[in-house]
Amino acid sequence: MSARRKRWELAPPASSEFTRATGLSPLLATLLYQRQQHTPETIAAFLTDDHRTGLHDPFLMKGMAEGCDRILHAIQHEEKIAIYGDFDTDGVTAVTLLIQALTAMGAQVQPYIPHRTREGYGLNVFAINELASRGVQLLITVDCGISNVVEVAEAKRLGLDVIITDHHQPHAILPDALVVINPKQAGCSYPYKDLVGVGIAYKLVQALVRRGLTLNGLRGRDLLDVVALGTVADMGPLHGENRTLVKMGLKAIHSSERPGLKALIELAGLRRSAVTATDIGFALGPRLNAAGRLDDAVRSYELLLAQDAPTAVTLAQALNQANRERQDLTKRVQTEAQALAEATGLAQRRLVLLAHEEFPAGVLGLVAARLVEEWARPVLLIERGEGESRGSARSVPGFSIIDALTQCQDLFVRFGGHAAAAGFTIHTLRLPELEARLLAIAEQHLTDEMLVPRLLIDAEVELNRLDWGLLEELKRLEPFGQANPIPVLMSSRVEVVDVRTRGVGGQHLRLVVRKNGTTYEAIAFRMGHLADAVRRHPLLDLAYTFEDDEWNNDRRLQLKIKDFRRATQG
Repeated sequence: MSARRKRWELAPPASSEFTRATGLSPLLATLLYQRQQHTPETIAAFLTDDHRTGLHDPFLMKGMAEGCDRILHAIQHEEKIAIYGDFDTDGVTAVTLLIQALTAMGAQVQPYIPHRTREGYGLNVFAINELASRGVQLLITVDCGISNVVEVAEAKRLGLDVIITDHHQPHAILPDALVVINPKQAGCSYPYKDLVGVGIAYKLVQALVRRGLTLNGLRGRDLLDVVALGTVADMGPLHGENRTLVKMGLKAIHSSERPGLKALIELAGLRRSAVTATDIGFALGPRLNAAGRLDDAVRSYELLLAQDAPTAVTLAQALNQANRERQDLTKRVQTEAQALAEATGLAQRRLVLLAHEEFPAGVLGLVAARLVEEWARPVLLIERGEGESRGSARSVPGFSIIDALTQCQDLFVRFGGHAAAAGFTIHTLRLPELEARLLAIAEQHLTDEMLVPRLLIDAEVELNRLDWGLLEELKRLEPFGQANPIPVLMSSRVEVVDVRTRGVGGQHLRLVVRKNGTTYEAIAFRMGHLADAVRRHPLLDLAYTFEDDEWNNDRRLQLKIKDFRRATQG
């Protein structure tokens, strides 16, 4: 058993025939093959920065032409337009993008981002009535709306035309909106189905430009920084068009003059010219998300559109503080959920559903994701309310949580999501029925194999092969993220020659490892409690990512340990 109690699964290497055909090294050929790049054409597209062929015609998306017609009419007749987006980073960046672009195009446009606690996810009747009272005639949703049948009907009753742009899986019955733009809807021939909300908003702007509208004072690249932020933060798979957009967006970030983004990058301790997709996922995205999780996501929107440095710095500091509070709250709720599960024995079920009045909805998705990693089974965490309860669900590979919730859709006030993650609102009295039905579904469709914690390893590498040249080869696969993770490598029978603990309470391990006379520094986060065990048994098999670490302008190679186990004999 490994230190993290996972079963290691080493992926088979690419065949020698495939490697020869690519002209690449065996390691790089293997990593590309594992990322479903199986032909010279797809490999070339994956590795190059040729964006001309990586973006599809926006008018291939069902509803796009009709949506453009309605927006053009609204601009020409000076109608009031509202952009309604979700309170996560995808929704906030999509609202930012459309407000910025449509304003430049001459539209009378205003944002609306619902409050997580008071209004919840998706369209709501209160917001629709508020917008109607302001004289809004055209309502455009981003990153939400595809499941809001009742709310769209209310908007129509009040005289609002609704254009839904969303990327979540549509239900069997779509809202009766004027236009629905979602590449996942039936009858849509758009070739790429995995754009997130901000990606679809960008395609809408592309289409409007092709219709003759001009981005007065803006360039298309001025919008791509927020496209990269939203796509990575929402865990959009980094292949196909998403990969192209994020590559372009990272270049835009590196030279962005957006005051809010510059302030946030500096506060996170990053260099703007070197920001990666990993930095978005672990540093920038969480800070932008923190406002919506704990208070009001409007603060993140205001940061991204801040016009001067002092305002931007103040807003960035507020988000940074909110992120610290979010981190503390996440740890507390995780501890409470673990204690509740252990006290009730629920952690041993095939699917775990935990509901409590003290679970704050804003961090439940984060906690559920951590518990899925620990328990290797789907987890639903619910903030129990008097009348209604709100929950977040996360799942394991092979078990689609949105499919499971769809089989229980008659129980929900609203719900939405995708295979790995979902959110919902439900009448509290129906929670026992939801749990019973989901457990039955899990019993039927969740196999024993899905419940085994696994660590997928891309390739085995001799430790002394790790050098700057190999690191640069790995960097050809960037940007890393969902569907294109940082490669996990394995080295066998490595000797640990120095063990030290680091961090508050010695929670991390700092190691020096050696094989065949070559030594490397390694860091193992949240594994400090194993220091004595490593000292007793210093011969290990290591699973790690290979990265460079920069401190005080000193750049060095480093192994970031994912897991380790006692080396096998021989």
